[in-house]
Amino acid sequence: MNGEKKAGINMSRAPVVAAGIVATILLPILLVGSCQAQNPDRRPEPAELISQIRTELSLLDTINRLSLTSQQAEQLLALARKAQQAAAEPKLKRDRALNSLIPLLEKQLACMLHDQQISAELLDQIAAIEAEIAQIDDEIAAAPVPFAAQARNLLSEAQVLIVTGDDQARQSAEEMLVWIRELSAEAFAGEGRSNAEALADPDIGLDSDTIYDTFHKARALSAEDYAQQLDDLAGQLVPLYRAGSATEDFLIAEWLVNERFIPVLERRIRYLSADTGQG
Repeated sequence: MNGEKKAGINMSRAPVVAAGIVATILLPILLVGSCQAQNPDRRPEPAELISQIRTELSLLDTINRLSLTSQQAEQLLALARKAQQAAAEPKLKRDRALNSLIPLLEKQLACMLHDQQISAELLDQIAAIEAEIAQIDDEIAAAPVPFAAQARNLLSEAQVLIVTGDDQARQSAEEMLVWIRELSAEAFAGEGRSNAEALADPDIGLDSDTIYDTFHKARALSAEDYAQQLDDLAGQLVPLYRAGSATEDFLIAEWLVNERFIPVLERRIRYLSADTGQG
């Protein structure tokens, strides 16, 4: 597949689901950021530093492709601060719950070390706190999601597609159709069905028959009709190339609360302000 073209950022000149899913998407980012914030002076390990830089590169790549105006960038920065603050508040409850769980687990460990029977009361206490922590995890992950709607109001439809990765998913779908159309009749007979089966994902309503029908239709169209129907055809395959089953709001929230988002956007704004001589 060919790489997508990336537009450089030009802020000064461009006119510019279920709680379990939420927790799965957002919680690891939020909790890692919380741990690092508690130790701001700790020197990162090499592997951790490399991971951080790669995260920043990915974020910056998205920011650059958005071609944000200065106003959009400043508003997104303020929105990200609010989203991260909203997620930070329930973390205090989580820390208190974790601190209350530690002595109970230590007591369970001591019982096991001494071959003592673990009381039902102790197990119930541990289970209750673990259930509380799971509930708080859902609160932490869900807290920034409402800010996604505000982000949508700041961004154009095309920019939202970039943030959620739908632009890349559509490009991948279009490239698949191009490849399918270029196959000889013999090659398609041998590879069309197997590729449809490999791509199939019944969980999102795309079985191999549905995908194969899309392939077959794309091949049967004239060049003119294909150009006119490309959006619809590619749209049928886009869900196959999306990252997971998350909704757009969850993906936007994930972007805003990434603990490297604020420092990267701040540095980009400063660089461009200095470069253009604008405040």
